[in-house]
Amino acid sequence: MTQNAGAEPNGGLMTAILRLTAAMAQQENTRALLQEGMRLCGQVLGCERSLIISRAADGAHRIMEADPAQAPDARYSTTALRLVDEKKEPLLISDTFDDAVLGVQQSIASQAIRSVLCARLDPLEHLFADSALYLYCDSRTHRRPLTPADLETFGLLCTLMTGLVRKSDLLAGKDAAIDALKSRMRHEQFEGLVYESESFQRCLKLVQQSAAAEVPLLLIGETGTGKEALARIAHKLSSRRDKPFCAINCGAIPANLIESELFGHEKGAFTGAVAAKKGFFEEADGGTLFLDEVGELPLAVQSRFLRALQEGEVVRVGSAKPVKVDVRIVSATNVDLEKAASDNTFRKDLYYRLSVFPVKVPPLRERGEDALLLANFFLRKYSETYGAARLAFTRDCEKAILVHHWPGNVREMQNRIQRAVITASGPTLSRIDLGLEDKGGPAHTSLYEARESVDREMISSAMSRSQGNLTNAGKILGIDRKSLRILLEKYGMKGE
Repeated sequence: MTQNAGAEPNGGLMTAILRLTAAMAQQENTRALLQEGMRLCGQVLGCERSLIISRAADGAHRIMEADPAQAPDARYSTTALRLVDEKKEPLLISDTFDDAVLGVQQSIASQAIRSVLCARLDPLEHLFADSALYLYCDSRTHRRPLTPADLETFGLLCTLMTGLVRKSDLLAGKDAAIDALKSRMRHEQFEGLVYESESFQRCLKLVQQSAAAEVPLLLIGETGTGKEALARIAHKLSSRRDKPFCAINCGAIPANLIESELFGHEKGAFTGAVAAKKGFFEEADGGTLFLDEVGELPLAVQSRFLRALQEGEVVRVGSAKPVKVDVRIVSATNVDLEKAASDNTFRKDLYYRLSVFPVKVPPLRERGEDALLLANFFLRKYSETYGAARLAFTRDCEKAILVHHWPGNVREMQNRIQRAVITASGPTLSRIDLGLEDKGGPAHTSLYEARESVDREMISSAMSRSQGNLTNAGKILGIDRKSLRILLEKYGMKGE
């Protein structure tokens, strides 16, 4: 295409802009974007050559990019580059033959250059080691002279091209920063968390979202599911990460001491108060206060706790002077707080205050293959801790780990494996070493009954862990979906 923008100023320019935007939007790197911009400048303006030229700090020029579809001659007018630097604006030399300066230049005469367009691309200098950068276009004697209308089009195309290249470069930088952040979060902030299941990934994603919002977070789950680890992640991902993280187990502190532990006390406030002491609210000022088993808070303390949240201040036991505190609350419970609030064993207004962002933490039995991942993680950890030889689970033990109900969740697994590593007498750990043997099971009168009992137990466990999904349950059992459905029908068990 050799139609020039000067012939149709509005239509030609709009066509050029649309073509440049569409073509360059398909490119994925800055070099390709520059090449596309040069090619379209040549087509739209009817130029014979388009070059990207750099000038180093020592004044030396060199071609950085050239359109391979155009004339391959590497010579160009350095005088045009100098004039652009002097004028500090895009340059048009419509006809060098009539130009008093360029008409006598050797580079102009030897190459029979007739028209030149040139502009600095200052916003892109950082892409080429901070060198001055130019877009240079020219035409030879057999082409028509370039016009002032072409100069206007050229200037707009330069602005558009530099803008698109800069946006592309900025987006690439953002993508790299996001990838680096994800990697850092995985290796640093999520250290010690071993997971692959979708159920735990969903839980972790919600915790991340709550961290950004910094609203009260309520973690709901059975004992031993890792609620404190998730609370620490919520703190570490928040803007309070450099401030204290304080944890208190409300169920482990006697009722007559919990008030003092939370709000602090003054010297002489009660027998044994030999000195003033800050409570957890003051200790966590600016940071995060994690209350484990928050459902165990006595009703008498709950009203003071609610006031501390609403007013942002606490009053130490034995004092009348309020102390301002700025604390984000993350709480955890293994009981149904909503039901407790309905039964009036937990204040409704406090429940609503704490449960702005509730997150259910899945028990280990609902995390599928995570059980074996965690077991191997703890095996490596305690083997290193106690200097044991490289231990491994027997195949039978691995199956037992996958089908065990784990009522104590991750904490139970951790304790069982720690003990097994300490008492290990060989290179492998069996299900008996982990205490997962079948004790006191029902007596069977035949091998057939024993087989049926085991089948039922394993199928029931797999269906529970896969939440009724036959395909996933079949993968756990090592059989296909059709075979599992036949077994379900055979034993009169419910499927999906």
